[in-house]
This record gives sequence, C-alpha cells and structure tokens, in this order.
Amino acid sequence: MWLEPEDDRWLRLLSELEARHAGATDLNGRPWAEHFRRVALRLRLRYPQPDRDQLEAALLHDALMTGGGGRERMEALGLSEAAMDIVRVTTPPPNADYYRDFRAVTAEDDAGYLIYVRSLVASGNLAAVEMKLADVCDTIDQMRVRCDPQIIAQVPNRYEPSRTILEDGLDRMRGAVTP
Repeated sequence: MWLEPEDDRWLRLLSELEARHAGATDLNGRPWAEHFRRVALRLRLRYPQPDRDQLEAALLHDALMTGGGGRERMEALGLSEAAMDIVRVTTPPPNADYYRDFRAVTAEDDAGYLIYVRSLVASGNLAAVEMKLADVCDTIDQMRVRCDPQIIAQVPNRYEPSRTILEDGLDRMRGAVTP
C-alpha cells in the first residue's frame, strides 16, 4: 500500500463515490468527489497509521447530509459501526447542506459551527477529530485557492478557529502539553 489502500473494496468505494458525485464540483471547479479522497489522503499523510474505519469514514463523511444516502448507504457499502460512528459524530447539525452554502453564511452560522466543533472535540472520539481536522484543512486550502472575498472571509471566521480547536483538542486527548 502506498498512500491509499489498493484492494477491491477501496476501489469499489472510490467508484461509488465518483458515481454519487458525478457532475458536482467544488469551489474551484474540481470534481466534488476529489474532496473526500483528499481528506482520506490527508489522514494518511498526517497520521501514518489511520485505521481502515477512519479512512472509509473520510470517503463517506457526507453520508448523513442532504443527498448523502444516509445510514442505509453506509450499511449497503459495508462500513463498520466504528466508521459509521465517525461519520455520525463529524456531521454538523442540522445534518443538511447548511454549511455548504458558502455564499449565505452569517456570524450566527460561524458561531454555530464553532459550537459544533467544540462538541466534536468534547466527544473524545480521537478518530473523528482527526478526520474532521483533515476535512477542515482541505476546506481551508480550497477556499484560499478560490480567492473569492466573500468565501475567503470564512477562513478566519470559521475554519482557522475550527482548526485550532481541533488541534488543541487532539493535543489534550493525546496528553500533550500545550502552551
């Protein structure tokens, strides 16, 4: 294995992911499915030993959002209870596309997102916090590449604080001393 698993199961999940998101693009016009794969790759690069549940949860971390297929989709694809729990814990309320409407974000939305991130850290689910950090970092990079003033403003208002909360939470979970 290089960075991604190379077995039939992983390839089937990638194929299903690409089919589900066919035609959808991210902020920069890239295929939307690439975001999920990048999140899994970020896990592998940041944490050399992520388990299979965590990597598969990264690929399907939108399954509980609008159009994501829900628990039924995850079960049909054979995700473990641990992987489905990571998806559940990392799905922001209200489990819809609320946080994907990047052009209609209010200060209240940002505050709500930070509450959600703090509650994720408070869950103590290390695998979920690591996965969400990979997701947030990918979102920050995509927003910075976009260079749209309306979108880039969310980086310091929502995503950089989220990254800090997640990183500090991971340090505490691992028993590291933070300054």
